[in-house]
Amino acid sequence: MTTARKILAVSALTTLAVALTACAPNQSKGQKLESQQQSQDQTALLLAQPLPHFNYSQIRQNLKEIETAEANGVETTSFFFNLGVRDPIQTCPSIGAPIPTTDQLSNPNQVLYHHGDAVLSQMDPTGVYTGDSTGTYVLCVGADGKPYAEYWEGYVSTAFGPAKWNEQTHMIELVGPPSYAFSKSR
Repeated sequence: MTTARKILAVSALTTLAVALTACAPNQSKGQKLESQQQSQDQTALLLAQPLPHFNYSQIRQNLKEIETAEANGVETTSFFFNLGVRDPIQTCPSIGAPIPTTDQLSNPNQVLYHHGDAVLSQMDPTGVYTGDSTGTYVLCVGADGKPYAEYWEGYVSTAFGPAKWNEQTHMIELVGPPSYAFSKSR
């Protein structure tokens, strides 16, 4: 992008931000001035130090791979820890990544557009509301090969592949090939 196009784009964004600020009916004069100053500061910084552009991002690629592995339910091994205790209290072969108990399929909030926007809690399809929790569900695989859900309120560490706890080093060790082919930097 040429410098002239950058200046034009930043100027357009600043004009839009100032116009939107001016249209906000509930803002005080001080809030409007602060918003305008923030827009000017952002414009100056973007012109002096434009954001970098990359044609490839390794972190983006790895995140895509992790999400794919999670969605496909690859073989994992999970370790359950108590705060302040060095060794796990339990370990199990597992399926996929640990699932925070606060994860859900439906949006927990409903936006109401009336006399100003309001965000209200809404119940899950199960008829209950989600609360705060440090709990985690892990789909463990029993000795019979059947999965079962294990709930834990402590910390959970999951390796994407068969793993064991090394009692001498107090670390997780992979004991077989990873269950998903993650890429390395190019």
